[in-house]
Amino acid sequence: MPPELEIRDLLPQEFWQGPPLPEFLNIYWWWYTPPGAEFSVSSLIISPTEVNPGQPVTISCTVTNIGAAAGSYTVHLGGDFMAEKTVSLEPGQSEAVSFEVTPAEAKTFHISVNGLTGSFIATEVPVADIRVENLVIEPAEVNVGEKVTISCTATNIGAAAGTKTIVCTVT
Repeated sequence: MPPELEIRDLLPQEFWQGPPLPEFLNIYWWWYTPPGAEFSVSSLIISPTEVNPGQPVTISCTVTNIGAAAGSYTVHLGGDFMAEKTVSLEPGQSEAVSFEVTPAEAKTFHISVNGLTGSFIATEVPVADIRVENLVIEPAEVNVGEKVTISCTATNIGAAAGTKTIVCTVT
């Protein structure tokens, strides 16, 4: 099915952008760069921030396309661990990107993700390792004002007692 065109799509582009042709043809003067994809990386989360060697740590961030066109962006994990992931986003779209790392020794590990920085500690002292899983939302669809039950299971698989704050965000 061909893309839907509006009247403004058929009008000639501004003279300083390119020849008097419709913009959807993507024919521009050599000095003009059309608006493209632009990305923002935010909300670095390292969880948990204290582990024993051999326990996994999740490093996540949010990537948002703040530009005017769809595009792909590569998120780089740096510091004491190296990895990368590529996401493809439409304009205005956001996506969470996560990396899982496992420290092999006891020390402070430094992390960077596209300019955002943080750290976590791997220690020989026993720590709590509380995992949240089995998210259940009942019923799955409701109308405004109807009751919804949200539940999950929190399990401490670590070697020490501990607490974890569980946040539920509904959008």
